[in-house]
This record gives sequence, structure tokens and C-alpha cells, in this order.
Amino acid sequence: MSIEDEARTLARIPMFRDLEPSQLRLLAFSATRLDVAVGDVLFEQGEAPDAAYVVLDGTAVIEVSAGGAAHEVARLGRDTVVGEMGVLTGEPRTATVRAGATMSVLRIETDLFLSLLDKTPSLARSVLRDLAFRLQQTTQALVKARG
Repeated sequence: MSIEDEARTLARIPMFRDLEPSQLRLLAFSATRLDVAVGDVLFEQGEAPDAAYVVLDGTAVIEVSAGGAAHEVARLGRDTVVGEMGVLTGEPRTATVRAGATMSVLRIETDLFLSLLDKTPSLARSVLRDLAFRLQQTTQALVKARG
């Protein structure tokens, strides 16, 4: 996949949709592309956050450890972002992310992600909107589970 292809992929993701084409190309150029084999861990719950990841292809399995067992809480496919909450808060990872199917990801270092947020108010708004939406979904799921 070329830088242009990666920039087009980033443009499809709601969080990055408002970035200018030149910003998308810079982000794609600055990020590191990784291939992750099935079952391999992208990051572990409790680790210090050092990057956010864009899933270009494959499936990310999100697991939370509680009560001595790992519980799958979500599966995310292409054109999604994982790990950005830790990057934003600086707090330890709240979940483990592993490849449910072979994945290709773009690794966006914390400094780059935060610099983009500082320089791009529309990106900051998109990130806030995305996080608020996910919080709303989580709250609804908890209400149903207790229901």
C-alpha cells in the first residue's frame, strides 16, 4: 500500500475526515506500517501508551481482564482506530488488543498524534465526538446487560 493509498484510507475514518489531503499524506508518511499475525498482541492492558493504531486491514480483538479472566468486549475491522484513549490520557492501557485475523496497521506515535490535535482543531473535535459516541454506546450496553 502506498502513502497515497494510506492517506485515502485515513480520509475514510471519521476521526481524520476533516484533515487536509496534505495533512493526511504527512500522517501516512510519519506513521509506521506494521503487519500483525493472528493472535499476536498489539498492546497489553496496563501498559503505558505510546501510540494509537489505525486498522488498515484485518480484525482487532479488544479484551479486558477482570476477575482473573480475559473477556472479549469488541471486534474492530478496517478503518478503525485503537489505542487513542491511552494516548490522550497518558493513563495505562485499559484493554489488550490482539489480531483476530492478520492485520495491517498504521502506528501513530503519541507525539505525532498529540501534535496533530494541537494544530488541527477539527481533528480535536472529531476525536471528542468519536469518544463521546463510544462512551454512549458503552453506557447503553451496560444498561442492557443489567437490564
